[in-house]
Amino acid sequence: MKKVLFLLDHAPNYRESFLRELAQYYELTVIAHPCERDNLTPPFERVGYNYIELRKTIGKKLRFNFELPSLIRGINPDVICVALNPRYPIRVLNFLFSGSSKVKWVWWGQIFGRTNNFLLDYIRIRLLKKSFGTLVYSDDIAKRLKNLNVVSFDNSQFSVNEFHKLENKFNDSLNFLFVGRPQKRKNLEFILNNAHNYPSFSFRLVGPGMIDYFKDQIIPLNVKLFDGAHGDLLLQHFKWSNIVINPGHVGLLVMNAACHCRPIIINSDVNHAPEVILAKEADQFFLNFNDRNEVESLFLELDKNHTLIKEKGEILYTKCINKYTIEKMAEKHKNVFDKI
Repeated sequence: MKKVLFLLDHAPNYRESFLRELAQYYELTVIAHPCERDNLTPPFERVGYNYIELRKTIGKKLRFNFELPSLIRGINPDVICVALNPRYPIRVLNFLFSGSSKVKWVWWGQIFGRTNNFLLDYIRIRLLKKSFGTLVYSDDIAKRLKNLNVVSFDNSQFSVNEFHKLENKFNDSLNFLFVGRPQKRKNLEFILNNAHNYPSFSFRLVGPGMIDYFKDQIIPLNVKLFDGAHGDLLLQHFKWSNIVINPGHVGLLVMNAACHCRPIIINSDVNHAPEVILAKEADQFFLNFNDRNEVESLFLELDKNHTLIKEKGEILYTKCINKYTIEKMAEKHKNVFDKI
């Protein structure tokens, strides 16, 4: 069985199903930094692969792991799949000095940063050209690298068996749901500041620490706060909802909405997150939350046109389950690893 080393920034709970799937095909070892350091949640249990946590890290903006070269030598993998992140220069140095090694290096991830930097982009391209291949989050990234050996694995956090095609039922109020960690960049204040303008709408904000985050603010009567929910509790929130709303930074919520057959409204200014690609492909609602007229126009349309809400939810669900699943993601990785 081929030995594969996966070198990631982190291996949080939402990566666990994918790593277990990949471990069915290879002798898999994962090296990553502690999740807690960057406010991520580790899985309850890691199953099917070897996991090594990098704890001897020096630096904050640039992070140096001088133990990494000896760990790689000890594992002696056939393939090293590495998240390309300039914040971790030891990875790059390891790659550059591995010329005589028989190990096949594959770069992985978003590749590009949030801002354009000519020098960094030039270095990235040079690194990709010297590798045995590159696996990227989305087709959009692959198109930017079309002349290189690049495969999009359509980044996902959900297995096929985690999809729930929930019926979208409408009652007296239109129900809006947000699920995620409360942070300034999520712009949840938009909901609290505007909910009183729409008394026939109901809003639920669900996430770890949500109640404490807004403890000093006045909460409108049509807004309810819930601390983090998982499993059946989270499913109940989605059953209650008609539509998902994400006024700020976009993360896992796009796919979470898709898995529960709910459409999503996201900020039209957000372009960085790979999940935005899924929302664009599924023709979801993109809204400038700073434009009051645009907000009012969309909210009034949604209040009158429940059929549109149902249709958008089904489009998102279908697009996601047909393309963005852990099983398909693992298959893309296997195709690359088996060829080299």
